[in-house]
Amino acid sequence: MTNTTIERTTPVTDATRRTPTTRERMAAGSRFALPGLLVVFIIVFSILNPTTFATLANARTVLSTQSVLALVAMAALLTLVIGEFDLSLGAQMGLSALLLPGLTANGAVPIPLAIVLSILATTLVGLCNGLLVAKAKVNSFIATIGTAALIGAIVLAYSGGTVIFLGVPPELINISSFAPLGIPAPVIYVAVIAVLVWVFLKRTPFGRYMSAVGGSKDAARLSGINTDIVTIVTFMLAGTLTGIAGVVQAGQLGSGNPAVGPSFLLPAFAAVFLGATAYQVGQFNVWGTITAVVTLATGVAGLNLLGLPNWVEPAFNGVALLVAVSLTRYLRGKPL
Repeated sequence: MTNTTIERTTPVTDATRRTPTTRERMAAGSRFALPGLLVVFIIVFSILNPTTFATLANARTVLSTQSVLALVAMAALLTLVIGEFDLSLGAQMGLSALLLPGLTANGAVPIPLAIVLSILATTLVGLCNGLLVAKAKVNSFIATIGTAALIGAIVLAYSGGTVIFLGVPPELINISSFAPLGIPAPVIYVAVIAVLVWVFLKRTPFGRYMSAVGGSKDAARLSGINTDIVTIVTFMLAGTLTGIAGVVQAGQLGSGNPAVGPSFLLPAFAAVFLGATAYQVGQFNVWGTITAVVTLATGVAGLNLLGLPNWVEPAFNGVALLVAVSLTRYLRGKPL
């Protein structure tokens, strides 16, 4: 004779089923809101300005010119993943964009070597930032603001406050001017690097360590992760990306402008925070960031083609940053 145990189960009713919170409903609904906004921008501006906006040439121009911003935004993404801010990213990009034409002027340094040295310079800046934050325990805001100021001084001293164009080899523009299959080279650079960054963050142990440090540095440390190394390497990788961005920028300009750089910081952070409202809602992610860059660029380009004044772009980016930070803060359910 066997004993049969009959388990009583509680039926799932409307009373026992958990109702999703407002935050959860909003997160689910906003997953594809950003690409939807991009589609709306394209449709609206194509109707308002069909002869200039709705053209393949304009699309290529927008994507090519925003490639530098996309690279700086991915650099910002890396440091935000570990819960830190790097406010020197724009200055780093400007340093690289100035060094490359400066080093190659009058044939002083071959272009390939100058590219390596320019990227190495910003990687070393990232190393300094990482050491200040991880070892000296300086707040990342303060550390990177100070670094940005120092870079600004170096840029002014190196350039004398003037554009470097005399003696710059014309071959420099080959970095960004070629377009295989009609696709601008900077767009290809961004696509390749975006895939690499995504794989690095999502498919490697170090990428998971970065997410753990960003979630809780103390918990990550207790689980055996060397949080100092993660912080230092992350800042170095961000520096490498800004160095690449500077190389692309120099290739687009064919000269070195000491004023280039700082203006990229605000839209880069706007893109990263806005990207956190898409796809992986509440999380800083690569594809959300890229979509945000294209969306912001499309909005600005459409407004500019309508003949609006030049203050519209910074105002647009500023509003986007405020809205994006507020939404990300709400969807994450915790301070940034």
